[in-house]
Amino acid sequence: MRGVDRILIVLAGLLLLLIGQTIYLLNYRRQVSQISSQLSFIMEHESRKLVATQLKPREIGRLVRECNNLLSRQRAMGEQFSRKNQEMNLAITSLSHDIRTPLTSLDGYLQLALRTEAEQEKGRYVALAQSRIQQIIKLVDELFLYTKLQNPEYSLELQPVDVMEVLKRNLFTFIDDFTRSGNEPELQLPENSPRVMGDIHALERIFTNIVGNYFIHGKGPLTLEVEDRQDMLCMRFTNHLKAGRRVDTEQIFTRFYKEDPARTRHSSGLGLSIVKALMEKMNGHAEAGCTADTFSILIGFSKRGEEHSREYPSQG
Repeated sequence: MRGVDRILIVLAGLLLLLIGQTIYLLNYRRQVSQISSQLSFIMEHESRKLVATQLKPREIGRLVRECNNLLSRQRAMGEQFSRKNQEMNLAITSLSHDIRTPLTSLDGYLQLALRTEAEQEKGRYVALAQSRIQQIIKLVDELFLYTKLQNPEYSLELQPVDVMEVLKRNLFTFIDDFTRSGNEPELQLPENSPRVMGDIHALERIFTNIVGNYFIHGKGPLTLEVEDRQDMLCMRFTNHLKAGRRVDTEQIFTRFYKEDPARTRHSSGLGLSIVKALMEKMNGHAEAGCTADTFSILIGFSKRGEEHSREYPSQG
């Protein structure tokens, strides 16, 4: 073969290679343009479609996968935001109703106090107004604490605490309530006084909310059983339910959950949600159990300041 023929063959090969590369680049450009158009359409119309291509070179395939991952993540975040927004609206509605009720009563009692000339009646209305003020303060305080507990960076300073001493002191604050109910708490406490890793103020709030929940929804005596384990201390509070009451144990620790939404009883619905959040901040656990006529809350404390597996007595 002559040299000229060889040169022509080489040139023809290079020309074919150039044509093929040009076609490839044009197709590459067309696919990028299609991806861009699909993304624009998806964003403009808030479509739930994903990006698709007919031909998928390795680089284009990777680009499409990453675009779809971003779209899926964005949609998940959008759905989460929508749920949070809905929950916030429900929370505002619930809190508005809860706060409006004692505020209305407060206004009424103050007006009666202003119109009444008898000092005894005036004093009674003022006392009732003060009780409503305390209810409002409690509602706002619970909301403030719950908000703080939702912050992952918020932590408690844990130290060894005599949990039985805190419990007994807290139960004593309810002595008038127990007297009015006609039932004394039935306590099954260990002989020794075990210490757990916790925060005294958090423990006081936990016991206050659990016992307070009993006075609102329970009847009969409040029973407390304590099981002292090697690394954990488990406490189970049990009471009978009032007639006709039902408890959703799957939702009981959910914020703003109320066993009967029609009866606010000046409660924010945050009490047991705060119990669970505080227990988790102390590396413990809270769970609820329910039978046909009884309700129980079990809380498990760590003795070593570490989070343990949930090896608790089964809920009856």
